[in-house]
Amino acid sequence: MKALRTKVSTYAIALFLSFGLASPLMAGSSDFSGIYGAVWASAGGAEIDGTHTTRDTTADVGDITQGQVGGVFPLGGYEIGFNLPVGDKLFLAVGHSWTQAGTATLARGTDNNSQKVNDPQPGSGQGEQNAQGNFHLKAKSLKNIYIMPSISVFDNSAIYVKYGRSIADLELSGDATGAPNNLTGNHYGVGTISMSPMGIFVKTEGTFTAFDDINITGVGGSNSLVEGNPDVVSGTIALGFKF
Repeated sequence: MKALRTKVSTYAIALFLSFGLASPLMAGSSDFSGIYGAVWASAGGAEIDGTHTTRDTTADVGDITQGQVGGVFPLGGYEIGFNLPVGDKLFLAVGHSWTQAGTATLARGTDNNSQKVNDPQPGSGQGEQNAQGNFHLKAKSLKNIYIMPSISVFDNSAIYVKYGRSIADLELSGDATGAPNNLTGNHYGVGTISMSPMGIFVKTEGTFTAFDDINITGVGGSNSLVEGNPDVVSGTIALGFKF
């Protein structure tokens, strides 16, 4: 995933610079100047590169954790921002987006854990069934604050790179006791804008978000710890209006 992010960033910068050095005369940053608003829809995937640690030394070393560490999800929301010209072709966008629909599954799993503290009959059928702890970790209410250096490459068309900070609420359900209250990380993207003379525009972009470490404790009612680094990759299309 890190290698993919590096390649995408390198290609995006190279494309960005090449258009900046060889843009048609008809291109102009003033076409995009002003406040804008948009609604967007996104399809993405999330994964966690993480570990499960048994923290009870009396536990059976043969305990196995099985789980889904990621998933595909749809999201939808809106954004507002403004474009500030900084040259004939260059302009800088600053914006804020909110997710209004959809949740992202980060992890779902079943922990066959003999540490389960409410297991009345360890080693028996009932005890083994009780020792299975199901959990589901979801991210919701995703918000982004970003800056977006852009180059006008044709009349009413532009390309851009994007950097921002993302924050989301975490929702943990099932047989687990502890998870962080929110999720934060860095947001990277590259995309295009096409705008009509009336100010209506369509924006398409691909993004990568690298979130900070998270920890889930008490899976299956035990003292075990699940920890990892969530990464989210998504493709987004937005329809908006420049005022």
